[in-house]
Amino acid sequence: MRLLTNTFLLAAFLFLPVKVFSQTQQNELEQIRQNYTRSLIDSNNDSDLLNRILAGIPPETEMSDQVVVELHQRYPFNLDKIKEYMDNINEDGSWPDIDYNDTKRSGWDAKKHADRILELAKLYHAEGPSCTWSPRFSTVIHQALDYWFRTKPVCKNWWYNEIGIPKTFGPAFLLLRTQMRPDELKEAVKIMDNARFGMTGQNKVWLAGNVLMKGLLLDDYDLVKAARDTIMSEITTGREEGIKSDWSFHQHGPQQQFGNYGLAYLGEMSFYSELFAGTSFALNAEQQAILNNLLTEGYRWIIWRGYMDVNALDRQLFHNAPIHKALAIGNAANSLKKGSAPADVEKLDAFLNDNFPPQSSDGAVFTGQKHFWDSDQTVHRAPAWMASVKMASQRVIGTELVNEDNLKGFYMGDGATCIYRHGDEYLNVFPFWDWRKIPGITSYESDAPVPSPRSYGAHTRNESSFVGGVTDGHTGMTAMVLNRDGVHARKAWIMTDDYVLCLGAGIKTDSTLSLTTSIDQRKKRGELFYLENNRWNTVNGTFTATGKALRFYHDSTGYILMQPSNSVSISEKRSGSWSDFMGSYTPQTVEGEVVSLYICHPKESPASYQYLILPAVSADRTASFCTDDIRVLSNDENMQAVGIDNCFYITAYQAGNIRLADDMLLEIQTPGIYMLSVENGAIRVEASDPTHMQSSLSLKINDYALKIMQPAGQVSGQSISVTPVISAPLVKHISVDGKKDDWAQIPVAVSGLIAPWDGAVKDQTTFSVCHDRKNLYFIYEVSDSTIIYNNEKTEASVGSSDRIEFFFSKDTTMTDYYCAEIDPHGKVMDYHAKFYRKFNFDWNFKGLKLGTYVGKNTYIVEGSIPLKTLEDMGVISPEGEMCFGVYRADYYGPEEEQVIWSSWIIPDAADPDFHIPSSLGVLKLR
Repeated sequence: MRLLTNTFLLAAFLFLPVKVFSQTQQNELEQIRQNYTRSLIDSNNDSDLLNRILAGIPPETEMSDQVVVELHQRYPFNLDKIKEYMDNINEDGSWPDIDYNDTKRSGWDAKKHADRILELAKLYHAEGPSCTWSPRFSTVIHQALDYWFRTKPVCKNWWYNEIGIPKTFGPAFLLLRTQMRPDELKEAVKIMDNARFGMTGQNKVWLAGNVLMKGLLLDDYDLVKAARDTIMSEITTGREEGIKSDWSFHQHGPQQQFGNYGLAYLGEMSFYSELFAGTSFALNAEQQAILNNLLTEGYRWIIWRGYMDVNALDRQLFHNAPIHKALAIGNAANSLKKGSAPADVEKLDAFLNDNFPPQSSDGAVFTGQKHFWDSDQTVHRAPAWMASVKMASQRVIGTELVNEDNLKGFYMGDGATCIYRHGDEYLNVFPFWDWRKIPGITSYESDAPVPSPRSYGAHTRNESSFVGGVTDGHTGMTAMVLNRDGVHARKAWIMTDDYVLCLGAGIKTDSTLSLTTSIDQRKKRGELFYLENNRWNTVNGTFTATGKALRFYHDSTGYILMQPSNSVSISEKRSGSWSDFMGSYTPQTVEGEVVSLYICHPKESPASYQYLILPAVSADRTASFCTDDIRVLSNDENMQAVGIDNCFYITAYQAGNIRLADDMLLEIQTPGIYMLSVENGAIRVEASDPTHMQSSLSLKINDYALKIMQPAGQVSGQSISVTPVISAPLVKHISVDGKKDDWAQIPVAVSGLIAPWDGAVKDQTTFSVCHDRKNLYFIYEVSDSTIIYNNEKTEASVGSSDRIEFFFSKDTTMTDYYCAEIDPHGKVMDYHAKFYRKFNFDWNFKGLKLGTYVGKNTYIVEGSIPLKTLEDMGVISPEGEMCFGVYRADYYGPEEEQVIWSSWIIPDAADPDFHIPSSLGVLKLR
């Protein structure tokens, strides 16, 4: 092919104002252009694993999702399709199969023209001077360019005119910059002029990215730098829209946008991370870390075996959306690796290896549970399966309808519950869904059209602030008060690595319509069975069971109704149309097979439900599974509480009491979501405030009152972990010598102290305790890079040194309490005190023995106190319990105020103060 002789630089000097740059600036721009070109051409590499996966998916013929558009630009070059473009183009440069008068606001048909020009330009540039397979190649490209420049199509949706079209044409112009005529260049710049700096969030990034391409076209270093700075300004957290503190992403108000704007943001920013690598424009370490965390701490949770969770798609329910969007995240991970430190590269590689191709049958590497407190969404990842729950509240919009996308998604934020083993359980099921029976939701039984979630979700708000979750990172409880569209319910989910337990209570409505709760509704894969008389029976069509607690099984998933219910199970073929819920699609009937399970609720009184989902199990396991170990202690409008082994899950919608075990009475004074786990006498509490309005949560465990403070600097709604009751196990003997040898088999009682007055920073101090019936032994191991020690001989000198502290109190009110403050070398300041701060420094712990060790960045304080001494002090109860406190003072400078105060339990105090009852926990002798 003969290349055109007009070069861009010559044209620029003749027809456009160009600044004179230093050689360094020109080199910088040229390197960025080369990086840009390489990213465009390399993206069509058919040896790339992600591109091979993409090539296995039939290309989309109707696209309005920008992520899919850009993925399609990665398909290996299709010469047959290119030949069709060249053979079918009209003399005027248009294509006969494109509707240039299309008025749709989404999936605008005229944009295909720009897409084809980019495709042609990429192949043209990739082949270079050696491209001889078609003498018409450059002619067709210029014909197509001239048609657009001459007719200037305009979409009714501003996004295409200012973002979508410049974003597609910009890369094509860069690839063709040395082949464009001066008049073409002028028209190209006019198209790019439609994009200007402005707006917020991802729209701001898209616009600035288009301006950047314009700057590269014009060799305008200052414009490129301004665009780069504008883009980078959006790599931040803490704003109303954008990256949230839980690593979800919001746009269009407080609304989870993982699969839409957030994915576009991640894709764009990862692209720029790679684009600017090796130049002065490169991201700084903080910006790179934010993007890496968005992927590894946010997006990694919602991808399972190479599919994006349906609950993350929001309104973008396109063909093959879970696959396309997961691949887009994979491409983002590959781009981010270019500018990342080795530790982050390792995480990014782990994400890629876990999903592309999907992990082995041995199970997922990345497991755990996370509640996205900013987005009212919970994800649980077990080795063989994943579950997600999507909710909405007064704080969080549940879904939206924009540009005819998501016409039927009104109920998507009402507790939608998706269960995955393969990842494709809900792939392309949407045309066959009953949209009033999205899995997990409670809604009306009606043939009426589903309400419309228009106006950016203005009509989708759940009129309740009580929506949230508590988790220890492995298991947890999620709950919501549903109050929307006349439906009222208390809904809760408990997720462990074995199952998902679903509870509902207080289900009612003033409407004459009946209510149902959907258990599941997914693609049919094999038969749906129900168990009756210890025999599995096949469901064909619709099977209704009245007043029976049945078990069902389908596609390696078991369903157990734990109380008699009026249940409906369906296995049938259905027909539908994508255009029914995504208006950009051409109306066309498609067919598929679906299984559905749901519960019909009686109208007479508030209804309830209890059912269990067993993912990744056999039919035999479903049939034989014993539910007796799942103790539902309460399931009503006031409280939902469950005991499983030594763990208790409680959602208290109002204050109340519940007996968790024969020896444990729980009084909840602040409504909230709680987990209590009991092990070897110790009690750990995880708590969260689903209303995001409380500064503390109060409860009483037997006679012990606990006030759980919201840590400074921690976002409301997060789980707060505290172990208010610790135990001292019985041992044979401990040698008090400042060494850890004797403590290897003794569990750590307190791991990390909290600095509540310094942003709730958690240190690495560990505290362990035990006894041998004669002495109470303890050991503190403290990490400290600035060990400060006052070498005066007086007890008072301890007060200006790094030190550990412990308090014993006779009661929970600190009427009488006894304190020891010990510096790294074993100097002690001990005293008897009375509330409030009445000290007697002449008092000493009788029989206190100490052993210490001071290293470079650590020190150890080990000691023993005779139990007889503690008994004489009156601090041991007949049950062997003591009111006890663990503390630390960490000086980081010579001044008196240069100290960080840390505590085992966060005290209820605005200023540093350990000498108050709320700083105490309980120590039990075992």
